[in-house]
Amino acid sequence: MRIIAPHEVIHEVIDVREPISGSGYTGARTYAERPSNRSEPHLALFLSNDDVRALLPMKECVDVLDDLFKQHARGLVDNRPRERLRFPDSNWTSTLMGGTVLSEDALGFRTSSATLLYNTKTGALDAVVEPGNMAWIRTGAASGLAAKYMSKPNASVVGVFGTGRQAVTQVEGIAAVRDISLVKVYSRDEENRTKFADTMRERTGLEIVGVGTPDECVQGSDIVVTITSAWEPVFDGNLLEPGTCVIAAGVNSWQKREIDETTIQRASLIAVDNLENAKAECGELIWAAERGWFRWTTPVELSAIVSGAVDGYPSPDAITLFESQGVGMEDVAASAYILKKARAQGVGIELPF
Repeated sequence: MRIIAPHEVIHEVIDVREPISGSGYTGARTYAERPSNRSEPHLALFLSNDDVRALLPMKECVDVLDDLFKQHARGLVDNRPRERLRFPDSNWTSTLMGGTVLSEDALGFRTSSATLLYNTKTGALDAVVEPGNMAWIRTGAASGLAAKYMSKPNASVVGVFGTGRQAVTQVEGIAAVRDISLVKVYSRDEENRTKFADTMRERTGLEIVGVGTPDECVQGSDIVVTITSAWEPVFDGNLLEPGTCVIAAGVNSWQKREIDETTIQRASLIAVDNLENAKAECGELIWAAERGWFRWTTPVELSAIVSGAVDGYPSPDAITLFESQGVGMEDVAASAYILKKARAQGVGIELPF
């Protein structure tokens, strides 16, 4: 028996237009086309990147993750750490990550091609979700969640390092939880930062400006976000003002660092989304630990802060640091959430199984 890979399943479902022999299936159809009086169990749904974007506004995703991390603190959620898969005689690589969210009866596995969502009560496949926009939105939402609990309540000025696609949802995630008056954005390319500022100003209605140096981006900022692929730190931690919340969201490789050792040493509180993931992928903390400037007993998981077990904003002068790696349980929770909305709204394509 040949195992069909997730990307093959998606391809067959999208392209099939002929009846499947013996099944009575007459081709892919939207969930809205399903007869209203149909009594048999739901078929699995395919949800595209466009579906995900329509079904998952940023504010709703922040709320989903807020509830998720509270559940994680109670032991009701399991996270499967990211694995990076490489294959002999192939240039294709993939990631494998996932988790279980018992309150949603959801077990999920995400690869680079698809997220497969299973029902923990029945064992049935509930959904196949394209992962691109899901990862994009929930990464920003995780930063928004960290800002909600780890930044000063009146934080209004944000400094952002990076002008790529991921920077878009970083701004949107933080704006979902704080009343933002100014966003300063820095990248080494002046044209990129100017274009990003113009585009995001129109997209969000916020005051967004490009700045010419890393120092300008840090100084006067209540929240500093790094969302780059940098191999070396992008700013000097000595420039951070008391009370700043730093969110490092761009790196999930042990080889890379966006944050310097000074930032780590000055932080009164360091949080990670998942400690096991951080030990394998958080380049800044791995680098500092190897040199004796940091111990793995120091950070707390974000779930401890969201649940109230740890104060995420210990004092007005405290510098706080959130190291975001991105975890599979976030994909599962958000996928389960949009699946409910998709069924209610008649969105998605029914799969022939």
